[in-house]
Amino acid sequence: MKHRYLLLVIAIAATGLAACKKENSGGSQYPIVGKWQQTKLRIHIQGTNGATLADTTYLQPFTSFDYAEFKSNGTCLVGTDHYYYPNWEGYPSTPQAIPPNVAAWNYTAAGANFVLSPQSNLTNPGGFVSTDTVSVTNPNILLLHSIFYSHSGIVTTTDSYYTR
Repeated sequence: MKHRYLLLVIAIAATGLAACKKENSGGSQYPIVGKWQQTKLRIHIQGTNGATLADTTYLQPFTSFDYAEFKSNGTCLVGTDHYYYPNWEGYPSTPQAIPPNVAAWNYTAAGANFVLSPQSNLTNPGGFVSTDTVSVTNPNILLLHSIFYSHSGIVTTTDSYYTR
């Protein structure tokens, strides 16, 4: 008789926990689904000896074309309308306006983060390596973290911050 009550209690508890499960308002299991507006960009370049070669942060001019939109089907659109440069001699000191551009990416979950990959089957003939990850630092701030490893040993890290 005790075993029957134990099974009944376990069944009721399991049903209660399932009923209390929160639904994601976006209809997706991913907290990144939705449109995010860019608010900050940091470019950090490190030399082969580990020394910082450039460290530049932009807080403007971000427009409605500077966004990341994650869809529940595993695709992402990233828009931009400026070129942003590191603070190196010979480079423009302010972002240069360009026609709005949108790049399409795929994303997959990787633990608490998400990995971006371009929607392309092209092989990179130069052999450069780039890693792009996305994390939600709090419910309203998203970080797109990109690391580019060049043949020369120089590493460029770009952190793009977005808000809902």
